[in-house]
Parts: sequence; C-alpha cells; structure tokens
Amino acid sequence: MMWLSRIFLVFMLLCLMMPNAAVAAESSKVKVHFIDVGQADSILIQSEHKNLLIDTGDENSGEQIVNYLQANDVDVLDALMITHPHHDHIGGVTDVLEQIKVQSFYMPPLKNKTKTFNRLKQVIDEKKIMVFQAKAGDKINIEKGVTMKIIAPLKGKYDKMNDYSYVMKLIHGKNEFLFMADAGEQSETQLLTKNVDIRADVIKIGHHGANTGTTLPFLKAVNPDYAVISVGRNNRYGFPSKAVIKRLKYLKIPTYRTDLMGTIVAVSDGQSIEIDNEGIHDQDDDR
Repeated sequence: MMWLSRIFLVFMLLCLMMPNAAVAAESSKVKVHFIDVGQADSILIQSEHKNLLIDTGDENSGEQIVNYLQANDVDVLDALMITHPHHDHIGGVTDVLEQIKVQSFYMPPLKNKTKTFNRLKQVIDEKKIMVFQAKAGDKINIEKGVTMKIIAPLKGKYDKMNDYSYVMKLIHGKNEFLFMADAGEQSETQLLTKNVDIRADVIKIGHHGANTGTTLPFLKAVNPDYAVISVGRNNRYGFPSKAVIKRLKYLKIPTYRTDLMGTIVAVSDGQSIEIDNEGIHDQDDDR
C-alpha cells in the first residue's frame, strides 16, 4: 500500500503547487507610462523583462526622457518606435539613442524638412543604426502574453502626414491599449471601413485631442473604459478641443490628461487595468 501513499503525496504536492503557479501567472504586470512631455508624445511600455518606447517628445524632451527611463531602471530599450517624423514625436530621439542602448529601431519611411529630422538622420548614419519599417499587420512579440500589433497606416495616400502615423495596439491577456499617435479622421475612417479590430480598454487619443480626429463613430467602435490625452498645459493650439472633450463626456469615458495630472501610469495584470485616479479630468472643463 506504500505506493498508494506515494501517489497521494504527489497528488497533494501538485495541488499545493497549482495555485502558486496561477498566482505567478496573474502577477505578471505590464506598465504603460504616458510620460508628461508637454505638447508632445512619449510612451514607455514595461513588461516583466522588456522595455519599449513609443516616440520621444519634442526638442526639449530628450534629457527628461533619458532621466525618466533611468529612474525606472531602463538601461536597454528592446524597441524604440517613432510613429511619424514630426518634431513633437522625434525631438528627443537623438538623446535617447546616444545615452540608452536600443536593440531595435522602428520608423516609417517618411521624410521631413526640419533640423530635428536632419539631426536624427545624421545620428542614424553615424551610429549605423538599422531602421526597421513596420507595416499594418505586423506583430511584435514583446514577450509571452504581450504583443504589439501595427494596425495602421493602411495602404493608400493620405492628405496629411499625421495620417501616416503608426497606429498600434498592445495586447496583454484580456487587456488592450490603442495608441493613435497623431492619426486623424482619414485614418480612422479607413480603419472602420476595413473592419479592423480597434476595440480597446484604453485609448491614447490622437493628435493631443485635436478635432482632426477622435470622431464619434470611431470612439463608439473602440468602446474604451479609459482615454488618455498627452497634451501641454495652456498650449497655443487650445488642445484638447472642446468638441473632443464633449464626445468623451457624451460616451461617459473617464479621461486622463497629462496637462492636468502629469505622467499617467496604467498597470495591467492581463485581466484588469488600474490607473491612478487622482486628478482625473471631470470633463466639465469647457475650454
């Protein structure tokens, strides 16, 4: 009968181990940092073992972003992704490339006749950085259970450079984040027409809340639990626009803004998402 006792003992050990394994799986976190870089964009994504940065703010953001990365124990970026070559998305990239090791660098095949863009090209040439060009349908497997999908731009020509922005979806378990960069109505309409899966729990509103996009049909299709707007305090453009804020209020979407809250960090455990609720925008602001 000793063999029965041994089987029972093994069974009990397995029962004890299984809950621990489940807890370990559930405790895996992904942090999405919407860094306050004023009237610009920069987003740090941290999974258990990997770090990915989307955009690098404007010309005044470089040292700030490097300091932020280092303060969050980031000495290597597994991927740096530039959504499009406007100055408020590429401004700090040379500082990041010069001070942080970057494993993979992604940038669309677009040009811009600015000093900021020319400096970026110079650094890429000097450091012999290999530039990857992602396209809609591509997937970046960050690590097990964490995937980034490129969903736009889709094929075709756009009237504005903003609509050539990489639009990306981060998937962690059951949770999804949609990053709109500066994509506007033309890109949004194409995504809707092509029936691309744009549903997400969190949406980073496009173009700092400008009324160039974030249309009501698009917001309804995304159906987010939260919205984040990366925007500068008292900026000269009047962003976010009153119309966009009204749409968010109409759909009762809690909205977080870097101009009101500073850096915003969303934490996903694959099942739910937590965002610090201090400073949440009440959306009665009628700017």
